[in-house]
Formats: sequence, C-alpha cells, structure tokens
Amino acid sequence: MNHRRPHGSRPSGPSGGRGRHRDHGRDDRFASPPPRVDGPRDRVHERLVKLVQRFPELPLGSVDTRGLEPRDAAFARALESAVLERWMTLEAIICSQLDRGWPTLQPAVRAALLTGAAEILLLDSVPDHAAINETVGRVRRNLHQAVAGLVNAVLRKIAALRLETLAADDPEAAELRTARNGLPLADGRVIRLSEPVFAEEEVARLGEQTSHGDDLVIHWIAAHGFARTRELCLHDLVRPPICATATDPETLRSEADGEGPLVAHERAGFFVLDPAKVNVRSFLADHPGSRIQDPASAEPVAGATGLEPTVILDYCAGRGTKTKQLADAFPEARILATEIDPLRFTDLERTFEGHPTVEVVRPEALKDVIGRVDLLALDVPCTNTGVLPRRPEAKYRFSRDSLASIATLQRKIVRETKPFLAPGGAILFSTCSLEPTENRRMVAWMERRFGLESRHASQRFPAGRPGDPPTAIHDGSFHAVLVDTERPGSDDADEMTDAELMPDLS
Repeated sequence: MNHRRPHGSRPSGPSGGRGRHRDHGRDDRFASPPPRVDGPRDRVHERLVKLVQRFPELPLGSVDTRGLEPRDAAFARALESAVLERWMTLEAIICSQLDRGWPTLQPAVRAALLTGAAEILLLDSVPDHAAINETVGRVRRNLHQAVAGLVNAVLRKIAALRLETLAADDPEAAELRTARNGLPLADGRVIRLSEPVFAEEEVARLGEQTSHGDDLVIHWIAAHGFARTRELCLHDLVRPPICATATDPETLRSEADGEGPLVAHERAGFFVLDPAKVNVRSFLADHPGSRIQDPASAEPVAGATGLEPTVILDYCAGRGTKTKQLADAFPEARILATEIDPLRFTDLERTFEGHPTVEVVRPEALKDVIGRVDLLALDVPCTNTGVLPRRPEAKYRFSRDSLASIATLQRKIVRETKPFLAPGGAILFSTCSLEPTENRRMVAWMERRFGLESRHASQRFPAGRPGDPPTAIHDGSFHAVLVDTERPGSDDADEMTDAELMPDLS
C-alpha cells in the first residue's frame, strides 16, 4: 500500500483555487495590488520560471501569496518548499525519464516538470492525475501542444516509478535509503522506485538523494569524513522545528503541560512550539521575555557567561534575537545594536523601541564608542551550512569560491570593528556554519592578526534525522570568545595558510 508523506494541503477548487489580486511591485508592501486571476500553482510556476534561470544562485524570497485564500496560500508555500528543498533530487529523477538534456528545455518547461514531479512524489494531498492534468494544462495554455505532450509523458513515467513507501522503522528502510532506487523523505519514510534513477557512484548518489551539490558534499567529506557527511546530508531533509525559550524558561513550563502549544525540547530550557495550536506572534506577546530561538543559536551568548561588560556592541544584530539574549544575560550593560541591511535595521528599531538598555544606532553613528566596547558581538555572515533545513537555497550555491568570498567578508568585518574594542575587552565571534574556514581558521587568524587570545571555542553540529521527533532536532553553530591582550598582532597573518595558522590541526 502506498502511504505517501503528509506535506501541504490540497488547493481549493477544481483547478487549484483562484487568487483575487496581487501586487506586482514586490518592494511596495503598502500599495493596492492590481486585479489578477490565477491559482497557487500559477504563482509557484511563475516564480520557478525565474529561479531555473538563476540556479544554483537562488535568491532569498518566497512565492507571492497575496490575494489567495488561506488554503491556497498554504498549498503554494508547501509546493514551493518541496521544490526548493529537493531541487536536485527532483532534477535527477526527471532527467532519468527525459530523452534530451535538461538545459535544452525552456525555463517554463523545467519549472513545470519540477512542480509536477514535486506534487507527485512529495505532496500527499494531491492525486497523481490532478498533479499531471493541472501541470499539463498550464503548459498547454502558456506554451504549445507539443511541449505539453512532453511534460505529460515525463510526469506519467515519474508517477509510474513509485512502487511503495516504507515506514521509517521498516527493517528494509535503512538499506533502501542509500540504494539507487530509494527516495528518502523528510519524515523518515522511503519511497521504493521501480528503476535505479540515482547515480551509481556513492558520493554523487548521496548528493542527488538529499539534494546537495557535489562541491558541498566533497568539501564536507574532506572536512568531516564520509560518515559525518552522510549524517549532515540526511539532517538537511528534516523539517526544522520552531523553538521557544525565555529569560526564565520555567515561566513557559505550564504551556508544555497537557494540551498546551509547547513540548519540552531535549535541550534544557527550550520548547518546540506548535503553530497549529497558537499564533507565534500572539504567543510572544502573551509571554513577555520569551523569544523564538534554536538551541544552537543560543549557545554563543551563553558562551560569554562570566564576562562583566559595561558596554556591548552587537554589530551584526539582524532582527535582534541575540540582542535580546544579550540584554537578558547582561542586564546592567549598555547595549548598542546595529545592522547594515535597511529592512532588518527598521525591524530592529521597532523591536527595541523604548527598551531600557538597548539602543539601536546606525553604523556611522558609532564613532563615540571607538575603544570603549567591552564585548563586541560579531554574528557574521556565513555559508549557513549549519542551518540548511531553514535555508535550502544555500546548499546549492556553495562552492570553493563562495566560501573564500565569505571568509574575506568576515575578515573585513573584524578589521573594521576591532577598533571599537576596549583594552582587555572581548570579541564574541559566531556563525551558523560548519566550515573550519569560517570558524576555527577565523579564530586562529584573529589571534595572530590582532594579538587576541581564544578563551573558549565550540562547534555544535546539527542534530536530528528524518523520522526523529521535533524535540530531537536542532541547528548547527559555532562560537568563540577572544580576549584582547597586550600581545602585538601581525599583518603576516593575512598571508598564512591553514597549516601555518593552525599547526595543531594540520
């Protein structure tokens, strides 16, 4: 019997629902959207037509659901997520059934095949015939009959590939999960396919089955070994939970009893929030001092315990999650928070309006605190490899060049912000990356370049595999606390290799 994975809801109406209006000017959030008639599949297809032309450099963003009924909006988001999370898996399966090269197809055809295959293989709520008919009909309306025939033939072949779906605890599931005809799902189940559609070579097959690029898989094998790489790739298939905590986590304990919206996470002080039971914003409003934060994301600030800063500068504050944590951890300190992204800066201002200890200031207004900051918090941009279930587009654009570019940016941020540090002050350096180049090598470089001393450094790998409960799943992160010393720094650090910077690890 073919039990398929629950994912998304079926769109309303025989043709997948009808949108009422939509704003084409995506930057103007307050403009009245012009009238438009379309459905959730059309919205996703329109976005994917643009994305297939940019892959693997996928931008941040999501399908525009404005004007759609709630049920249709949910379906559009589920369909888009299914494609983005398993893009390379879907592409490998589609190409196994094609008689021509994938790049030779028009962007609209590739987008149609991706959405159709995702509905057939990954969305339980949609019958195969509906997925095929809707996709073919859209292609026929927008392109021409010959192309519609191609799409129809390929999607029917893909539907015929699916033989059965094994439960996560089925004795045969573990072996099938790595076989050429096994399609692992986010909830731990595995679809048995009728053909060996995935690569024969083991490394390439792992990338296809879990939708990771060769560059990332090979890099992880070199950095962490094959066994850890397999675990990381499987982890990236999970649905990341919404985790909540608070200044005093025990104040949330009552919400984890009985039918409450929280369940205690395996990491002490954290809870998994069920958005089906409570609106996230309402929950935060009803529980002052609470915040949404993954356990791994909370570790950097916790790592600064024992410091006694008077002035803190949160230089890469984003929307303020770690800023809130810093305010809780150091209630007597004056905290300055800044962010270069205009939209995030606006959110930061809104979040801390009227806060007794947090001041939101623009980067150019920080001159007065040069040489006076006791704790410089740098949650720097990174490759996001510790949070790929939340940022699936990041696993496609990873490359040796992109990693080097990010490392260069991190060094630039450290150089520009080091003058803020007071004598004897400390830098709290953190990323959501698993890459030594962005983490331990950066720490070694800062020690050598600026005469800092690392007092504490920790790499947290992500946890949780498909089929695990949400309470066992968390992200990955890295952090280090580096203290200013009287030891002089050296410009030579800029030219040093990994072996020279980190002789113990080489």
